[in-house]
Amino acid sequence: MHKPEKKPENNIVPPEGAQPPSAGQPQSAEEMIVLNKLFPDAHRDLDTLFPDPNMKKLLKEVVESRKRNERFVKKIKSEVATEEEESE
Repeated sequence: MHKPEKKPENNIVPPEGAQPPSAGQPQSAEEMIVLNKLFPDAHRDLDTLFPDPNMKKLLKEVVESRKRNERFVKKIKSEVATEEEESE
C-alpha cells in the first residue's frame, strides 16, 4: 500500500512561468514609492534619508491624508461661501 508523501507546509511552490522576485526589485509597482516625487519641495534626498519601505509607506499615507484633508476643507469653504451668498 502506497502512503501519500507529506509535504512541509512552508514549502511553497510558485506557479509555472512565475519568476521569483529579485532581492533588489519590489514585488509590485505599488511598493515602489519615490519620496522625492511625493515631497518635491524637500531640500534633501528623502529616498536616501528614509530607505525603510515601511517608513516610505507611512509617508505616502501622510501625503494622501493631507490631500484628502485639503479637499475636505476646500469643499466646506465652498459650501459656506454658497450659503452666505444665498442668505444675502
